[in-house]
Amino acid sequence: MILQGVLFTMDNDYTKKRLREIISVSVKHGFKNGIGDPKELRLVLEELGPTFVKIGQILSTRPDILPIEYVEEFQKLQDEVNPMDFTTMKEVIEEELEGSIDDIFMEFKETPIASASLAEVYWAKLKTGEEVVVKVQRPLVRKRMLADIQILKKLAPFVNFTATGEIVDMKEVVEELNTAAQKELNFVEEMNNIIKFAENNKDVKFITYPKVYEEYCTDKILVMDYISGTKIDDVDELLKQGYDIHDIATKLTYNYFKQVFEDGFFHADPHPGNILIHKNTIGYIDFGLMGNLDYNLRKKLNQILEGAATGNINLMTKSVLKIGIIKGPMDVDRLYNDIEIMYNSYIDESIHNYDLPQILEQIMIICKENNISMPKDITLLIKGMMTLQGVLAKIDKDLTIMDIAIPYFKEQIFKDKLNNIDLKELILHVYTSIKSSLDLSTKVLDLVNTALSGKLKLNLKHQNIEDGLSEINRMINRLIFAIVVAGLLVSSSLVINANVGLKIYGISAIGIIGYLGAGIAGLLLLISIFRSGKL
Repeated sequence: MILQGVLFTMDNDYTKKRLREIISVSVKHGFKNGIGDPKELRLVLEELGPTFVKIGQILSTRPDILPIEYVEEFQKLQDEVNPMDFTTMKEVIEEELEGSIDDIFMEFKETPIASASLAEVYWAKLKTGEEVVVKVQRPLVRKRMLADIQILKKLAPFVNFTATGEIVDMKEVVEELNTAAQKELNFVEEMNNIIKFAENNKDVKFITYPKVYEEYCTDKILVMDYISGTKIDDVDELLKQGYDIHDIATKLTYNYFKQVFEDGFFHADPHPGNILIHKNTIGYIDFGLMGNLDYNLRKKLNQILEGAATGNINLMTKSVLKIGIIKGPMDVDRLYNDIEIMYNSYIDESIHNYDLPQILEQIMIICKENNISMPKDITLLIKGMMTLQGVLAKIDKDLTIMDIAIPYFKEQIFKDKLNNIDLKELILHVYTSIKSSLDLSTKVLDLVNTALSGKLKLNLKHQNIEDGLSEINRMINRLIFAIVVAGLLVSSSLVINANVGLKIYGISAIGIIGYLGAGIAGLLLLISIFRSGKL
């Protein structure tokens, strides 16, 4: 009945037909009000066609808003479709460039070199002789994809839990999906990404990237240099060509750290299909998915990594709270304990054996369990790191991300210390170095770090506590009595000095009474002390 009500509100023939199709396919795979089993959901997306495949691929980059089981399943989606008739694609090209293909290009191969759900890619040669690739958006794909997202937006209030019962904010998922799709469908965004990446890496001799021809670029057309080369994971071919695989892996990883921690603008999808070895350089050829980390976010991220490297759980916890957005009830002590448990699984390993992407991913999972949402660019970084680690595993099994991370961060820390020398930071750095060099056992280090973080707890056993409390009570009573006596003496002295009120032999009667009261009270106090036998 709910879905029938939604269907009734649809005012577009395509939307009505599409909604019926979505409902039919979903029911076929056993879904009702939940989003169901991850594998079955992937099959639904594949059956619903290219735009839903692309939707799934976009969601595969967002473990912050979807359970990890769904993210991993969506990563299996293949975005390969049959090419459209060239006559149709030619109309798009000529309409966007406001001229005929023959007038703009010297050569243009009608068979695409790649065909995906959103676009097709062709080889061509400009009149000026440059070899280029022309990325062309498929006709109607924008309209249909955004219409599909609008359907999901209408369904979102009725679909809010997974097969495991985990609650998912589907409205948030659809909003994020809409934002990401708008960027994916605007090729000017990718053009600007290439220009920015080129500027950041112009002085890196071993990195190459395509030049974009802005005069031929629109929101549906992207024209850039054609980069030929060998896929980075084709190790046998690279060895035949005389390349040093270890050198390639080292340079790739070092440059990735530069992108992340120096530029704050990094390639979020460095899989083998997007990286070619071209004329002794590492060439990136796809810039549709990029991450941005501003200075403050990079600084906080560095603190998480510093905490992981030094075993400072308190620093890691504080940094997570600074970066994340609290979405519901949150217990700081539970967050601290969760991070500590995660970290303790690594404590007996050499730092060279740390799985940095896995540490970041586990922190992300801990955040979700504690109602903390991480910025999407942090999730893109984790995805990028994991993808990069997969590339390294294929081309150089003896190299790990930490092999590059340790010398890289040492170099960066040294630069920072020289550029921003500060006495307090210098003392802290010396302290950390000394503490790290001490040959203390793991248990002692745990004790020190726990005490420094304010988490140290002492269990005390009290004996004869009632007698002790009684003695303390008597002491407090005597102290109060003594204060009262002192007050009487001071106030009586003031009254006599002022010489006010009724007088006896010219002395204020109030003052005399006060002195007498103080004297009697003081005498009683002394008698009590002597009787107790304790001065």
